[in-house]
Amino acid sequence: MQPHQGNGPAPSPAGSRYADWAERLGAGLVDSGILLGTLVVLGTLTDFSDTLGGLAAMLWIGFAGYLAWLNGSKGQSPGKAVMGLRVVRDVDGTTLGGPVGLVRSAILWVLGGVTGGIFFVLAVLWPLRDRKNRGLHDLMTSSSVVAGYPRARFGKDIFRP
Repeated sequence: MQPHQGNGPAPSPAGSRYADWAERLGAGLVDSGILLGTLVVLGTLTDFSDTLGGLAAMLWIGFAGYLAWLNGSKGQSPGKAVMGLRVVRDVDGTTLGGPVGLVRSAILWVLGGVTGGIFFVLAVLWPLRDRKNRGLHDLMTSSSVVAGYPRARFGKDIFRP
C-alpha cells in the first residue's frame, strides 16, 4: 500500500481500529531488534579504532533517526509495517511528516533518558489506560497508531521511504 500523499484524510482499510498494546509492543520489538542488530554490527568497528567507534555511534544514531523519520513520513517504521500498523494524525488521519516523526521519537527517548527511564516506562504502559491506546508521546504529538493495514514481509522494502 502506498503511503498517503496529500492534504485529505489517509484512506483507511476496512476494519481499521486503534492498535492494541500487544500489537504496538510487537512493532517495538521488531524495531528494537533491528536497532540492536545494527548496534552489534557497528560495535565491531570500535575494536579497530576509537575514530571508527565514533563513526559507528554517529551512524547508529542516524539510523535510529531514520526509523523515526519513517514513522512520520510514511506512517510506518519497519516494525509497524510488519505488524500492519500506521501512525496517523488524530485530527485528519494523515501521516505526521518526517520532522514530527523525529519529534515523537525524541520525546520518548530524551524524556526517558532525562527521567532515568521513568517517562519511557509510563509512555509504553500508557496505552493500557487510554481509550485510543495512545502512548504519552502520541498524546504530545496528537497522533494515534492504527491497525488493519496489510502486513509487510520483512525485507528491504520496509526500509524505503
